[in-house]
Amino acid sequence: MADTPIVSSFVFQLQQFRYWFTAPSFDSFVTLVSGWVLVLRRHTVTRVVQAAGAVGQKHISSFHRFFSRAPWAGDGIGLTLLTLVMKHCPEGRPIILVVDDTLGRHTGKRIAAASMHRDPLLSCAGRPFWHWGHLWVVVSVAVPAFGKTWSLPVMVRLYRSKKRCAAESREYRTCQQLAAEMLRLLAEVLANHRIIIVGDAAYSNSSLIKNRPANVTLVGRARLDAAIYEPPPVRRPREKGRPRVRGARLPSPQEQAAADDAPWQRFEIEVYGKVATVQVLVIDALWYVAAGSELVRLVLVRGFPGHDHDDVFVATDPTMSAQQIIETFALRWSLEVTFHFAKGKLGFEDPQNRTELAVERTAPMALWLYTLVVVWFLDHGRHLRAARVQALPWYPKGPPTFSDMLATLRRASWSEGLSDPQAKHCDPEKRLGSLLEYLDACA
Repeated sequence: MADTPIVSSFVFQLQQFRYWFTAPSFDSFVTLVSGWVLVLRRHTVTRVVQAAGAVGQKHISSFHRFFSRAPWAGDGIGLTLLTLVMKHCPEGRPIILVVDDTLGRHTGKRIAAASMHRDPLLSCAGRPFWHWGHLWVVVSVAVPAFGKTWSLPVMVRLYRSKKRCAAESREYRTCQQLAAEMLRLLAEVLANHRIIIVGDAAYSNSSLIKNRPANVTLVGRARLDAAIYEPPPVRRPREKGRPRVRGARLPSPQEQAAADDAPWQRFEIEVYGKVATVQVLVIDALWYVAAGSELVRLVLVRGFPGHDHDDVFVATDPTMSAQQIIETFALRWSLEVTFHFAKGKLGFEDPQNRTELAVERTAPMALWLYTLVVVWFLDHGRHLRAARVQALPWYPKGPPTFSDMLATLRRASWSEGLSDPQAKHCDPEKRLGSLLEYLDACA
């Protein structure tokens, strides 16, 4: 692999995905992933091929066909990523899967599967803002490293609006149904592990709670006005009629919090890298509309960092402590950080593909590459000389960020390209192509 522009240890990691491709498609996969790491401008297919130094090796249309026609499936890549990520999950602890959706903004009405979606970054409570583009549902694995949690995407689904599905005669599926489909697949693969799903209010509903696999627990945000009930009373001998599925109606979490005699407790919790003191009210009840007759634990929190009002979280495992539920839910934010870096550093919104299959495959490449870069850094990169950065006296350096990991991968690739005596490219301009592009972009 001396002729590849990326460091050999990263290419070795990519060999794990060979099973899902034909030989020509796998060569294109390695070229595109390598160029995706090294490109310093927009992450279009042509720019990526240029950054990989592959201009002239194949016709450019072959790289476009890799996304639009080649016989490979994203779920296969996701399952292989899962095996790589699992090596860094703590043994003996539940596997935490974080689920959320993100908007990829695009322009042009002829882009397949695009429609209008609410833009969460530009919208506020009184003024929603809508943007044309794609909505992606993402499932990631939460991995602790360097004193914080990293959400590493493994499975991705493209959401299509109801209007789009009607126009294309497709079966409409909500974001929650797409998430449930991916989670069932992952739960089947991880059948010997306990799984905790973490999601926001949009994913704390019957689509994910009811009929979930036996090894799955959900932790999410509930509603302050949720209709909750006591468990059904014990059926008396020879009692006629159908068994009751729920007991008496209870006051909502909001009503119970307003009571003068509410049994509030004070806890210290560790969220977002800080220790905070909050007040907690624990309610074990049936949230019938979301979980049916299953007993769940609702945790009402007052003083949660960043929240001006009371909030309420839910766990389908009533044996979890209030502290565990709150701290587990706080891990959800790590996926928002992933989206930030995937868009800002890996060009999640840059590809210009327009056909159906190409749209489904190209943008997720940025999310998969985020996982690949972090896993490579944990396995190899942090031990390399390229990971050592000169400390500045006016900027004390903390734990590595994703930007540091990506920069380490680029430096290691440039260093190996310059020092490897077995490199096939004798032309210095070709061997220094990505480095020259970096200097050109900084000029």
